[in-house]
Amino acid sequence: MKNIFILLTLFLSMIIQAQTHELIKHDGKKIDINFIKVANNQVFFNSQGNQEEKSMSKFAIAQIKEKSNSDVKMISNKIILSSKEDYNKVVLLEPNQAEGLKEIGFTSSFLGKTKGETNQDFKDKAVKRLKQHAAAKGYPFIVMISYDSKNLKAKMFSY
Repeated sequence: MKNIFILLTLFLSMIIQAQTHELIKHDGKKIDINFIKVANNQVFFNSQGNQEEKSMSKFAIAQIKEKSNSDVKMISNKIILSSKEDYNKVVLLEPNQAEGLKEIGFTSSFLGKTKGETNQDFKDKAVKRLKQHAAAKGYPFIVMISYDSKNLKAKMFSY
């Protein structure tokens, strides 16, 4: 009786600890997770054997597949850039939204501020300029580091 109780307890604990979803990244990696939610361009989940909540950029994840019934939830489409003209496809992320993406390097530029130009207009031009640089190199994500007119800087990310 004692052995049956121990086996039953062990079996139930294995079911509880079993990972219920499979996360498939755009780079082809597959990770077993317990899916929690999608919010603010991030996917929240628990990983194997750990109840700590983790997050990853939704742009790094292609889909999440539920193991029990094979339902597939599309999270994001892969962004493919072919030239500098595709700068509208480049996504400006916050620093915490780049988790799970590979940091490739930096891009920088100089943009003079004209007299009478508002700060918002200047920031819009700065972001456009850095998106063009990233698109020309084929990197679909940037995170702004500096809006200084003499030294615009952004980190570039890819899958």
